[in-house]
Amino acid sequence: MRKPFIFIVIVAVLAAGAITGGILYQKYLDSPRYALQQMVLALKNKDMEKLFKYLDIKAIFNNIIESSTAEMNEPQDKPGGDEWTRFSRQLGRKFARRIFPKIFDNFEKQIQHAIETFLKDLTNTQILAMTAAVATAKIEVQGEEAQVTGYDPKTKKPLRFQMRRSPESGVWRVVGVNYNDFKPLLKKEIFGHSSPKDNV
Repeated sequence: MRKPFIFIVIVAVLAAGAITGGILYQKYLDSPRYALQQMVLALKNKDMEKLFKYLDIKAIFNNIIESSTAEMNEPQDKPGGDEWTRFSRQLGRKFARRIFPKIFDNFEKQIQHAIETFLKDLTNTQILAMTAAVATAKIEVQGEEAQVTGYDPKTKKPLRFQMRRSPESGVWRVVGVNYNDFKPLLKKEIFGHSSPKDNV
């Protein structure tokens, strides 16, 4: 009588473990970290179609424009500063916020192609560094939003960005970056037209 009882207990424990493992695995599949790991895997395989499933390029573009124009809020804008300087900066901010989103809409394919070209030029060393950064990144999830903090493998400085779960697909996507963290990279790699290989 004892052996059948032990057998039943063992089966019950294994079943409970399988169920728990399945729940944890499903939770992992629905997590921002899984999305980030899939992005790195897509980069490694040069699978740009898969990569862009996890990137909301328009949202990131608008986020960068909003952050970069907000940076123009300097002491000159406050009372007592030069009036013409304040007016110029305010006009520049309004122009950027109105015009750049329209530029994106008109040149979305070209912008995406430029991003694809840049990402395809990443070296294996850089992709491995991204893989390590994703594995150790700090992720804070609040509802359908997530704040991610990774670290530049060379400078050890933080690289923060935002993710959001898509209401349609349920996939976590990058929707914004911390402009101050990414500004040196943007200036060097995009505006400076340097190759990613120059950083290896």
